Amino acid sequence: MKKIFVFAMILATTLSCKKETDPEVVIIKSETPIEKLISGNKRFLDEKLIHPHQNKKTVLENQNGQHPFAVILTCSDSRVSPEILFDQGIGDLFVIRNAGNLISDIDMGSIEYAVEHLHAKLIIVLGHTECGAIKAYVSDKNNEYKKHLSHIDDIVETIANENEEKKIPKENNLNSCIIANIKHSFKMIEDNPIVKEMHAKVVSMQYDVHNGTIKQL
Repeated sequence: MKKIFVFAMILATTLSCKKETDPEVVIIKSETPIEKLISGNKRFLDEKLIHPHQNKKTVLENQNGQHPFAVILTCSDSRVSPEILFDQGIGDLFVIRNAGNLISDIDMGSIEYAVEHLHAKLIIVLGHTECGAIKAYVSDKNNEYKKHLSHIDDIVETIANENEEKKIPKENNLNSCIIANIKHSFKMIEDNPIVKEMHAKVVSMQYDVHNGTIKQL
């Protein structure tokens, strides 16, 4: 009876805990960085998350340094959480977030650090549908934010000064403006001398807040 009980306990523990030696996780480790993100989002959509590298063991393994396989520049929007949407964990992604996934000198410096010193070879510019920063730009016909001397105006003005945005009429073109904004950040990063020197790949993507999908632009 005692042996049956011990066996049952071992079996229950095995079924409830997914270890990093499981075949599914091993396959993930053999994928390219972009494949890891794509398959991670598929797991998210299929509700088959494996939550890799989300344990104390990973904390200890990364305590003396980090080796993220990708840099993610994305929006601060609470619906857009890269580690969740791509099913990744501690030490996997170097994430930079601000309203509108914009590029400032500080953001660019963060990217340069990740590429040059952490040797990340993939940079993702991840925008999303229904972006509030772009909505503010599109709806700001009468410079409402300037009237309030709001720092939100800095965001709107930054977007308004993007060459890609200037080519698109604001009226009824929200998603076109969102994509143009993503491509603007993409181009700035792609043209960065350090990014070029380190041969890092830059990819633009868009997350759909309506259905959870992420597509490459």
